[in-house]
Amino acid sequence: MNRINYLLLLGIGLIWGSQFFFVDLVINSITPITLAACKALLGTITLATLHLFSGKKERTQGQSGIWKSLIWIGVLEAVVPFILIGWGQQYINSSTASILLGTVPIFTIIFVKIFAPNEKLPFKKWISVIMGFGGLCLLFAPDISSISFAGNFMGYGALLGASLSFAVSLLLIKRLPPMSSIVAMRNVLFVASVILLPLAFIFEDPLRVQLSWQQILDVIILGVLQAGIVYMLYNILIRRTSAAFASLTNYLVPLFGILLGTIVLGDQLTWNAIAALFVILVSLAVGEKS
Repeated sequence: MNRINYLLLLGIGLIWGSQFFFVDLVINSITPITLAACKALLGTITLATLHLFSGKKERTQGQSGIWKSLIWIGVLEAVVPFILIGWGQQYINSSTASILLGTVPIFTIIFVKIFAPNEKLPFKKWISVIMGFGGLCLLFAPDISSISFAGNFMGYGALLGASLSFAVSLLLIKRLPPMSSIVAMRNVLFVASVILLPLAFIFEDPLRVQLSWQQILDVIILGVLQAGIVYMLYNILIRRTSAAFASLTNYLVPLFGILLGTIVLGDQLTWNAIAALFVILVSLAVGEKS
């Protein structure tokens, strides 16, 4: 059982880590909110199709309490973080942003302790999360010295706000009543689509976007695999384990991004990336024993 959970964790980290490549290929041709709206819409269609072919009938109509939770998850998981990250990264570099987003597991276990005091949270789980965050900092060690806290504090606040939003959404996903992961995440991405599409037309001009056939394929991959499929897997992982465990993907995403850059693009693998990989893997091993 534990082996499957860790395979899910690594798979999610790998899929989300690979999205950096595809975003880089299209971001100069498509505006950020429009891209997020396309991903959410394609993810919704993907999971709706999977549910259709699964042959299972499961409805959430008429269950206002469930839809209220799904709306909050859609806002906190997809809408708010995207806006805050996109806005905040105008003022701070990507390395700083990755480190700040690495606080998601820390906020998650704090919120679990506050809002779910009956849930067991062994001391080793805290050690695992703190070690993982140390590995993330080690990954960006060469850039940490250049971080200036005399810069725009609103940028730091925006990224920490996104981290808090992710942490709260994890707890809400964990508390959803028993339902198919496909249906749950289809509805969450549908909510995100309903919100992001109007925002794209208000703040950007989606109809003027021009993409090559290769870029259209890249956007489809981002929506189908890195929104639809990965959110389904994410929901499965949260239900099988805990919000704190699932939040550890935030340590793996930038790490896998760098490792894939080394394998696919031939980037140089640095000493700190190797050391970070070791520390993060050890932190996961510590968490397994908790």
